[in-house]
Formats: sequence, structure tokens, C-alpha cells
Amino acid sequence: MSYYYRIKKKSYIKNGAKEEKYFAVPKTKGTLELEDIAKEISQRSIAKESAVIAVLKELSILMKHNLVDGYNIKFEGIGTFGVAITSEGFDNPEDITARDVEYSKVTYRPDSDLVRLLKGMKYTKEPPAPKGLVTKEEFRQIRQERKKKKLEEMEYNKKNKRLK
Repeated sequence: MSYYYRIKKKSYIKNGAKEEKYFAVPKTKGTLELEDIAKEISQRSIAKESAVIAVLKELSILMKHNLVDGYNIKFEGIGTFGVAITSEGFDNPEDITARDVEYSKVTYRPDSDLVRLLKGMKYTKEPPAPKGLVTKEEFRQIRQERKKKKLEEMEYNKKNKRLK
């Protein structure tokens, strides 16, 4: 198995000058939902799909409660989930109160085995789109051209109305 990537042009400012470079970006095959994972687990084990769904839903509830309660959650082979918090910077530590602290994001630190596995992944360039298929970029370009044409027509019609 291999992970698809596609090439994307990115623009950025470097040393005050605009630069454009091409980069490899991931092309996922889709998103697996809870039901998809449950079905796959049930096919690999003796557990029924409905039982796996119930366990995964309960896991979701427990994760929320325990993260809110201040615990990190570690899954062997997957990694550790936690919560990051932030506050404004203060000159005096006594000035920081609970009101100043807020949620920042959910953190995730992958398990070292998972990192090793991912570092060994093989990559394949995404196959070209079928002939005749319009890409998002081409669609945007067509839409911009249509908008430009419509604006030009409106300006032309405005001008002609003034001349009459």
C-alpha cells in the first residue's frame, strides 16, 4: 500500500519578495467514520458491529469527560491526547487568575511505534484525473472568467444606456 500525494503551488513572502514553489501535499482516500471503523473491527474479531459501535461511542464520551477533568489519554500504539491551555502574558505570576486561562486546542503526541511506521510509508503521485474532468483550479478559473465577462457586459450596457 502507498499514500497518495499531489503537487500544489504555494505562494509565500520570503525576505519581502513573493515566491512561488511547488510542494507535495497529501491526497487522502477519504474519511472513515465511526461506523466504518466498527465494521472493520467486527470483521477482524468476534465482536458484533453493534457492540463495537456502542463501545466506541462510550469511548468518545469517556474521552470528553476525562479530558475536561484534566487527564491525558494514552492509547498504546496510537498516542496520547491532551488539552493545551493559554493565557495572556503577565509580568507578575500573581496576576494570573482562572479567568485569564482559556482552552487552546486538543493535543496529540503519536506513539513512537506509529511514528516509525509512518516514517517508513511509501508514496505514490496521485493518478491524473480522467480526461474531461474539470479540476477545482480549472473550475475557479472558469468562474472568474465568467464573472469578469459579466462585469464587462454590465459596464458596456451602462455605457450604452448613457449614450442613448
